[in-house]
Amino acid sequence: MIHRTLALAAVGLTAAFLTGCGSVGVQPVSMGAAKPANCELKQYVSERDIERPYEVACMITSQTGTTLGHDKTASAAINNARAEACACGADAIVVESSEEEGITLFTWGQGKAQLKAVRYQD
Repeated sequence: MIHRTLALAAVGLTAAFLTGCGSVGVQPVSMGAAKPANCELKQYVSERDIERPYEVACMITSQTGTTLGHDKTASAAINNARAEACACGADAIVVESSEEEGITLFTWGQGKAQLKAVRYQD
């Protein structure tokens, strides 16, 4: 019985280790009507690159999972945020910062991104 309990605990810990989740946080600013999760979004690296009138719909913070099976790149963190930007009614995203953390004692690394979801006003 003890061996069975230990085996189940080991399987549970292994599953948790291999399937840790990423997270996306959203701070609404001026949200519009939601768009489908796979809406087309233009991507900018600076607000100065936007040549149309716009407003900020929401601010988004995105992190990838930290376990072995996840894509831990900054671009994965950006891609994870796209559905939330669409939910804010955005037409584009501005990548304010992105980074990739390397392997640590407790994780296999992680991708992170800070974005602005913007909606065109014209």
